[in-house]
Amino acid sequence: MSDFRAETASLEADVRRLLARVHERYGADFREYAPASISRRIANCVAAEGLDSVPQLEERLLSDPECAERFVRAVTVHVTTMFRNPEFYRAFRETVVGRLRERPFIRIWHAGCSTGEEVYSLAVLLHEEGLAARCLIYATDLSEQVLETARQGIFSQTRVREFTTTYIAAGGRRSF
Repeated sequence: MSDFRAETASLEADVRRLLARVHERYGADFREYAPASISRRIANCVAAEGLDSVPQLEERLLSDPECAERFVRAVTVHVTTMFRNPEFYRAFRETVVGRLRERPFIRIWHAGCSTGEEVYSLAVLLHEEGLAARCLIYATDLSEQVLETARQGIFSQTRVREFTTTYIAAGGRRSF
């Protein structure tokens, strides 16, 4: 049993060191992620890179920016959809839009935008409220790949049909 504890402690130390080094080298901070979740994602990265250990992954990450990009994609969560959490958009209309109307110019930063669906949702809402012309939305994400998808802003007809349901639930006012 003590061998298992020693292995577990060693793996935990390897994960902590890898996350600290990634933060130091790239500025991406995953150190507060749930330990079980981040350990599982790191184990998947080790396997996907064809490596045998976390220290080997650490070495590759620090020397190979493409590996670092793959790592970021693997450990971050890219769950998004148009008008995800419709209650938020209804509450935004009811409590925030009035205050935004008082402003001559509005800047919004959407950190962790993933593939952009929620950013586009906010843009639609601001357009419907007559505020879009006074807004500048900054959308960022750690992953350049998902940002490129967001920049394209192309969604299939099937996805748009799915989005219609959440748009209506979010208080949408026009045909989606």
